[in-house]
Amino acid sequence: MDGPDRFRVLPTHSFDVIVIGAGTGGLTAAALLSQRAKRVLVLDQHSVPGGNATVFSRKAYRFDVGLHYLGGCHPNGLIPRILRAAGAEPVIFEEMDPDGYDILIFPDFVFRVPKGIEVFRERLQKTFPEERRGIDRYCVLLRSLEQILREPAHPVKTPWILLRSPLLLCWANRSFGDFLQSCTTNPRLQAVLAGQHGNYALPPSRASLLVGAGIAEHYLEGAYFPRGGGQVISDRLASAIEAAGGKILLKSLVQQILVHNGRAVGVRFESPYLGFQEVQARYILSNADIKETFLRLVPDGVLRLQTKERARHWEMAPALFVTYLGVRREALGNRLTRSNYWIHSSYDHEIQYRQAARGEFPEAPSVYVSIASLKDPMDDAHAPKGIVNLQLMAVAPSQPEAWGLSAEEMHGSLYRRNTLYRKHKEAFGKRLIELSRAVFPRLHEEIVYQEFATPLTHSRYTLSTGGTGYGIAATPKQFLFGRPEAKTELPGLLLCGASCRTAHGIAGVMMSGLRAASVILGPRLITETLGKANTISSS
Repeated sequence: MDGPDRFRVLPTHSFDVIVIGAGTGGLTAAALLSQRAKRVLVLDQHSVPGGNATVFSRKAYRFDVGLHYLGGCHPNGLIPRILRAAGAEPVIFEEMDPDGYDILIFPDFVFRVPKGIEVFRERLQKTFPEERRGIDRYCVLLRSLEQILREPAHPVKTPWILLRSPLLLCWANRSFGDFLQSCTTNPRLQAVLAGQHGNYALPPSRASLLVGAGIAEHYLEGAYFPRGGGQVISDRLASAIEAAGGKILLKSLVQQILVHNGRAVGVRFESPYLGFQEVQARYILSNADIKETFLRLVPDGVLRLQTKERARHWEMAPALFVTYLGVRREALGNRLTRSNYWIHSSYDHEIQYRQAARGEFPEAPSVYVSIASLKDPMDDAHAPKGIVNLQLMAVAPSQPEAWGLSAEEMHGSLYRRNTLYRKHKEAFGKRLIELSRAVFPRLHEEIVYQEFATPLTHSRYTLSTGGTGYGIAATPKQFLFGRPEAKTELPGLLLCGASCRTAHGIAGVMMSGLRAASVILGPRLITETLGKANTISSS
């Protein structure tokens, strides 16, 4: 039986809450609110809900857009708890290889990142026996971060936790690279500890310590992949919204937030089916790109000049290039575990980011390899029988000029026809394939399908600034209190998403949706959703 019409039907023009953007944060907030009797409308310009947590199909392949692995998915974990509170049907999470969910490949050695801080510490000390003291120091920090991440239901306690951890208190506003330098001067060990930098798309010298070590700790409790891919989470949340009486309207581009008497009261949107429409609500919750929200959607003259100037100068996280492949299973050789691969051509993680920031194509970028067919073996929709669904990702320039494009060509999708753009896209995609042969020597011989996506592709589908999927760059200056909270200076306007204080990633944006919903429903929602703080991270 067909579900509700998500394109042509707008039953009313008055709601309690309007959510701009059907990304994971927006869907989470909308589901939590709908389950608690709020009349919610979710608007999104794309044809499917989910933002980065979507899939797309090509022939017999199904590729994930932005979800490649998750932490916090054990039965009592953060993500299952929020999904339950949102009224979503259960999602099955497949655990990745606990002996090496991330495999770091360097020119002269390999390091498998295992589940558990203590196992991780022992493996590091076995690999680097002369660095025991620095490794212990790093793991003390991970334990302190683990304590903070156990208390997301009680954000007020965070400053007191910092006071209980002198190490965290001293380094909370410093870079990840600075802290690593305080632990060790060994470039190989530093490269291992920052070897998953693609998870926050910043080099160690520029990443906040809290994001670099915090994301590492997040996965050390166990890494998972949702059975069926990222779209399953989005679909479960969308169904929960509709089952509770909420409305989702797709192919609906919000043009402006409506403001009356100093309060956000509605939005104006355009749909190919409904034309221009205006809808009203007591609260407007923007899950859209943060710069898009403050600099375009809110009318001029509403926000303070300082607020707009701050938004204008926010540095966004670098964007990623993706090579989507279907390869014959023989290409994997004996590498058949449920693992990600991080292929590093050197110990220096900095150069590639400097090159991308200058609008250059990195010569030897780190390549992240995700193999959905191995992480989710029960689902045969990822690729035809005997073929493996594989993705290669690396940081890339987001400036249109780097791709041979003018600003005028960026309106709409005509830029894709530009000969120079296509040439650059093909060349960089093949460069990632070549670099990946360090792990899969026969990869280039076994390809049966390939497709490339640039930062410009990502921007076209998600309307994100520069094509980033990570929001505001997680630098020390732009982390924690350097990021916006759910409430804004404009009454009635709330925020959620990757640029908020809870940071990026599925867990981060779900928390942002929970925080935003709690502004409307009251702070008890967080405690009721997550329960006692000391059980949040227990396995």
